[in-house]
Amino acid sequence: MFFWHPVKIFIYEFFTLMVLFSSVSRGIDDICRLCCHIQGQEHSLNCSWNSLSDTEHTLYLQHLKNDLSVLNFTAPLGQNWLLIHREYLVMFDPYHLRLTAGGKEVQLNITFQTNGENVLLQPPILTPVEYEDHNIVVVKWEHQEHVSAEQEQALQYRKVGAANWTEVHNDLLEPNSYDLTNLDLYVEYEVQIRYLPKRSSNEKGSRWSKTLTFCTPGEVPCGLLDVWRSSVEGPTLRVQWKPLSNRTERDKILVYNVTYVHGGQTNTTEVQSCHIQLPSEATNICVSPKNQHGLGYVSCTPPSCSDLTPASGIKVWVDRSGGIKVSVREMLPAPEDPHTYLVECKELIEAGNTFLNWTRFPTTNQNLTLSGDFAPYVPYEVTVFVLYNNRCAGVASSVLYSQEGAPSAGPNVSIHLISADEAHLSWDELPLPHRRGNITSYTIYLNSTEHSLQQSVLGRNNCISGLLPNTAYTVRMTAWTGAGEGPPGCARKFRTGHITYQLVVIGVIFLLITIPLSLCTIWVVRRWIWTRIPNIETNQELIQNNFNWGLEQQEDPNTPITIVEEIEPPQQAPKPPEKIITSGYEKHFLPTPEEVMGLR
Repeated sequence: MFFWHPVKIFIYEFFTLMVLFSSVSRGIDDICRLCCHIQGQEHSLNCSWNSLSDTEHTLYLQHLKNDLSVLNFTAPLGQNWLLIHREYLVMFDPYHLRLTAGGKEVQLNITFQTNGENVLLQPPILTPVEYEDHNIVVVKWEHQEHVSAEQEQALQYRKVGAANWTEVHNDLLEPNSYDLTNLDLYVEYEVQIRYLPKRSSNEKGSRWSKTLTFCTPGEVPCGLLDVWRSSVEGPTLRVQWKPLSNRTERDKILVYNVTYVHGGQTNTTEVQSCHIQLPSEATNICVSPKNQHGLGYVSCTPPSCSDLTPASGIKVWVDRSGGIKVSVREMLPAPEDPHTYLVECKELIEAGNTFLNWTRFPTTNQNLTLSGDFAPYVPYEVTVFVLYNNRCAGVASSVLYSQEGAPSAGPNVSIHLISADEAHLSWDELPLPHRRGNITSYTIYLNSTEHSLQQSVLGRNNCISGLLPNTAYTVRMTAWTGAGEGPPGCARKFRTGHITYQLVVIGVIFLLITIPLSLCTIWVVRRWIWTRIPNIETNQELIQNNFNWGLEQQEDPNTPITIVEEIEPPQQAPKPPEKIITSGYEKHFLPTPEEVMGLR
């Protein structure tokens, strides 16, 4: 036993020198490969390390004064600290710590006491900052119990999100306070403090305290709002604007002041959100931000844009990575130089889009990539506007998908039978959520026990001929995008009619129409036309008889004369003259007396 005690002392001193040397060589920023501090009133030993890997960490604790007993503690996966309770430790005694993980280890010798050898102090406690005069922030702190006020400290601060810290050494610090100056207005800063180690001893100081975040005081907002108006016509006009950055807000924005002209009167209202609904006829719309210090600069919307006039020099497309790009190949012809381009992008949904996203870029830029995460299979309407000093013009508009997919449903078809062998099919557009891309074509699948048909069409209706009479058919339809064919829609069944039955019906209808029409025509002809037109054959016979009579009545000079006794005819009552009805036809076609006698 007498021999073993000097060996322990030698080992202890060797490890102490090694740890001190490694601590000095690494510098103060590297002390937390394994570091411990006495925590709370229970005086437990809290040891932590930098690694947060999923490797299991085991800490071995060896008492170096009276015995060489070794205790081990294992931290749960993902935990980078262990708490060794006071019952395992003796105040003012030396201990050797060894941390192992994944075949590597870190060693440390400590003396268990406040500010003991290689035992970290708990850092000072930061209190809420105070504001003095203009742009001065006072940082204050309190010392830990049993730590002398003469213990050197260091303070560091930076803007929230910045990479580097600005460190303030102990020589510049006032007792328990420090004034931060020349800070940006209304910007969030974070500050930390710690005790410095003593180079002349093994006192390690402390780790950095928990971060205290504060915001510098503000002023009237100094930035201009980016204001835009919806291009969709309707009973109301939606106006939106983008919030200012922290640097230009200078303080928390309380409300936005909106002025506009409607019905010849100027109106003013205040809203807390970044959008407002106004009457569609509203003009001269301007918005200004307001914080506790007052109103900021006024920003106005451009005038209502004219109807879209496509320009060949502007192209909108989707690149391979799914980003939406706009390119301007040539400057637009205009009476004055354009002020800027504005690209409006909105997601098309069935309920109607309520919020817009837009980006401005100068006319000197030839290409623009729209920022944002564009969801796949979702339609976006991208419209390009040219903004001049006093007017606005739309020059390009496209519906794009950052990534297309096959449709998720098929169209529902309606059927109208034209004849026994022909049918007319029509269908509605797929709802937006089911398209998942630009629809390029449709496919009709027609099936029966004796006949099948597959046909691709472009429109939303189609006539199918060559069907079999009195046959049951089933029809389904699918839609296509650039990514492929979607599933079929609901199946519809129909049966063609009998062709003989249709002919009989058509024949009966024809007879029912033509027979009454013919009878009516005959009655009209007989009643009104035939009685007025004489018979030509009868007139010709009469003419011939009259001609023969005239020849027979001529005297032959050689004929003997016979004396006949004249008998007077009985007296008869005179007959009334018969009324001769002529139609006027005879005047044109009966021969005259001269023609009958052969004199003409």
